[in-house]
Amino acid sequence: MPWKDTATGYGWMSIALHWITAVWITLLLFYGNSIGALLGADRSDAIVRHTSIAITGYVLLWLRVGWRFYFGHPAATQKQRGAAFTLGKWIHLTMLVAVGLMLISGPLMVWSRGEDIVVFDWFVLSTPMATSFALSDFCSRVHTGSALVIFLGILLHLGGVYKHLAFNQDGTFTKILIPSKPSGDDSCSD
Repeated sequence: MPWKDTATGYGWMSIALHWITAVWITLLLFYGNSIGALLGADRSDAIVRHTSIAITGYVLLWLRVGWRFYFGHPAATQKQRGAAFTLGKWIHLTMLVAVGLMLISGPLMVWSRGEDIVVFDWFVLSTPMATSFALSDFCSRVHTGSALVIFLGILLHLGGVYKHLAFNQDGTFTKILIPSKPSGDDSCSD
């Protein structure tokens, strides 16, 4: 089974990480966005849900970010070459940076307010730091900005998917569904 990426395609590991984290991040964006519209106990419950989902998938999300930066992005196939491929690649990488920033800013935002992180009432991650509302405010801005970058990136990504399916019909969508078979000229170490 082709678990590793090839020079111009994805392996099962990249495909699995892509789809699992896509679902995870969609849930996080949904619950995170709902927090601002709630008050009192409903708001507290939404924060615990959002935070719990984030912490539960914390290692997986870092694995997704690390995997792509460590192994790089597969090159374009002959049909994919051009500015749109380069733009898509940079949108993907920007989204991954934003995910990393959220994974850092989220816990720091909570802990710097002097609060503990409650995970589904299963366990508590106690704050390891002194209260700093300036740091909490900064982390909140980074977290919110990163969420916006991810949301806009998703919209652009979906637009690219539509473009490839409806107009280009170049097999790009298939690359993230079916692993690429290694060929003799594949030099990707992924």
